[in-house]
Amino acid sequence: MSRFAPGGASAAVGRVGLLVLLAAAVLAPGVWRGGGLVAQQTTTATTTSSLPTITLSFTDGQPTPAPVTGVAEGGGAQTVRVAATASAAVTAQVSVSVTVGAAGGTALKRGGDYQTSSDSVTVTINSGTTGLSGDITITPGDDDRVEGDETIRFAAGAVSGYQAISAVDLLLVDDDDAIVLSLSPGAVMEHTASQTVEVAATFAGAASDLPGSTEVTVTVAGGAGADGAVLAA
Repeated sequence: MSRFAPGGASAAVGRVGLLVLLAAAVLAPGVWRGGGLVAQQTTTATTTSSLPTITLSFTDGQPTPAPVTGVAEGGGAQTVRVAATASAAVTAQVSVSVTVGAAGGTALKRGGDYQTSSDSVTVTINSGTTGLSGDITITPGDDDRVEGDETIRFAAGAVSGYQAISAVDLLLVDDDDAIVLSLSPGAVMEHTASQTVEVAATFAGAASDLPGSTEVTVTVAGGAGADGAVLAA
């Protein structure tokens, strides 16, 4: 006849239960709470930097396209091809809406710097491809002001599943050359007799760009009590 010491059976069962729980802890890592094992849950988050990208660029729209960085002020209407390129082939059709003349560009459409055939262009990337392009016509305003090169900003709207698309600038290349004034000598003594100063006007562009002889009127600003004079053409 078998005999059990007082508490022997429950102690044996307790040891078995403890072994089972320890085995569970090994097989299914978790957190021990209130005498029980609570399984841990793992959550995977998608960060913005892990999303694919789309970049914008410009080409000339020829059969063999060449990169374009700008349009000439005196070049008349010019076609620019706006390309949208994904970092990997898209699995479903993606449409990229691009605003022409977005905030941040220095050339102003309302100021007469340029005109466009549309205020936006939509580029559709077909499934299984990495990019496509859309055309827009830009007509720069050909004025006589020396403004320096300006920029026309192209900015794309958000596309679900992709990182934010960086805006790109198209140069509007100024074709007007400045006339530079110089003095010889550049300074005169204060308490001396009248002195002769030679004023030279130099055209900064090519001589062939001058429309024949050009007369430059120079205005001298200053007056009694002034310590200097300002010359303006």
